[in-house]
Amino acid sequence: MKLPFYRYFRNLRTRTLTAALFGICSSIFTIQPVYSAERIQFFYGPIGSKIEIKELEEIAKTGKIEKNSSILENYLNDEQLVLFQSLLNTRFEVDVVGISQISYSSAGSKLLKRLGQIIQTENSLNGFKALRAALIFAADDEQGLTVMNVIRQFPLETIQINLPLTLKLAKENQEIFQKQTGIVANIRKLAESQSEKLAVKSIEADPREKGNYTWDLTTIPFQNPGRSQISSADLYLPNQPSNSSKQIPVAVISHGTASNRQTFAYLAKHLASHGYAVVVPEHFETSTKKFSKIFNGLEGPPDPNTLLLLPQDITAVLDELESRAKSESELQSLDLQTVGVFGQSLGGYTVLALAGAELSRDKLENVCLTTVAERPILNTSMLLQCRLLEVPAEKSLTVKDERIKAVIAINPFTSHIFGETGLNKLQAPVLFLAGTDDYFVPALPEQIKPFQKLQIEDKYLVVMENGTHFSTLEMTDDGGGLPVPESLIGADPKKAQPQINSLSLAFFNRYLLNQAESEMYLNQSYLNTFNPEPFRFSIVRDFSE
Repeated sequence: MKLPFYRYFRNLRTRTLTAALFGICSSIFTIQPVYSAERIQFFYGPIGSKIEIKELEEIAKTGKIEKNSSILENYLNDEQLVLFQSLLNTRFEVDVVGISQISYSSAGSKLLKRLGQIIQTENSLNGFKALRAALIFAADDEQGLTVMNVIRQFPLETIQINLPLTLKLAKENQEIFQKQTGIVANIRKLAESQSEKLAVKSIEADPREKGNYTWDLTTIPFQNPGRSQISSADLYLPNQPSNSSKQIPVAVISHGTASNRQTFAYLAKHLASHGYAVVVPEHFETSTKKFSKIFNGLEGPPDPNTLLLLPQDITAVLDELESRAKSESELQSLDLQTVGVFGQSLGGYTVLALAGAELSRDKLENVCLTTVAERPILNTSMLLQCRLLEVPAEKSLTVKDERIKAVIAINPFTSHIFGETGLNKLQAPVLFLAGTDDYFVPALPEQIKPFQKLQIEDKYLVVMENGTHFSTLEMTDDGGGLPVPESLIGADPKKAQPQINSLSLAFFNRYLLNQAESEMYLNQSYLNTFNPEPFRFSIVRDFSE
């Protein structure tokens, strides 16, 4: 009898699976288990079926399924089998002490308990303790932390899967994906209908092209009053003629989790070449260096106060520049009262909060203490959003900086952390960018639907089809702090960078420099002149479902 689970499994997107497993490793002693798993058992009411672990071992080793020996042969085609083998063998470079610290942390424990509702013990009990042990055993094993080794190290003879809950989540995922696909198709059509037909030959200054300014790169220290450590920021300062009295526009870039000042260096250099002073602070708690230490067991995970410290970083570095400008002549031309901000992922949340989107505990209490607490969730960004509830109640959640006059938020999470009305407090022009293949901060609940609630006139939504959570990042030599599998990165991010450069420059030119002619570049007709496969960019000012 073919079970519904396997009919779903045939169409299961490998990236979704990888993202879920990756979430274990990124959000979360050496005693060997008495038992190791021999089979995975699926139950649906009185119906049961199983997969022997040795069958998975064979797939991981050879990429082949022995004919007439496994139920998997009916549900994986050749292409899916290759991807499944890759998933089983994907290695996450996390130290055993690091994975132990993460899995025992507050956030890690909550995540494992939710996953344990699906991955259970033989007696249908929550399997979070066994799963935690398997992660630690695998990280300590010479074969390392792979999906296959976590399965192998599960300290019970049987891994039992809660099939009804799995099917419910699968159905929800399918419904969300189908709805998102339909909405994205409508946005694409609307973008074309809203576009003004441009004569490409009339474009005199293509914002994708490098500008005429040279620039100097310096690193400046700054002190966030919320922490004891001195932080650093890179300043890309364009060179102006000595006799120029022109003010220099300022843009700030806020990186995401496990990133650093190099993650958007390509954008900083591009803006600087067009005359912008670009400030790139390193967020201490969420930097590459910090997460490398976490995964090597040298430090614990960031605490909830990080959600407030990140916007404060930007305020602190702007304050530092204002102070320095009083005595340093090269900084006196900086226009620090009309600042544009750009942020990705956690940085996207950061710049929205900084620009006036109000944080709220009310909606989070309803969602985090019920839905999120009761069962696993497909939207992994909720794990971060819910951490706001751990911030002491006496702490002010106000982080707005009046100097911010334009906001670009890439893959931001927004759905609940800003409550029902928090985003409506935004008054600065804003551009959202959503990736359709983002499995960490999904487009539909976190960018597309929240965008519809914005009350301001000057707003843009850019949908990046086939874009993942990592499609706008510069993949640096250090690889970042997170062990990201290639299957999650997707197509080469370099293909998308010219469009990111263009959108950012045009948006800031329009709303920081009041260049009305820059609107022609925030237009579908212009985007169509360069839509790099497999990505496709669509831009709209407003839409309704």
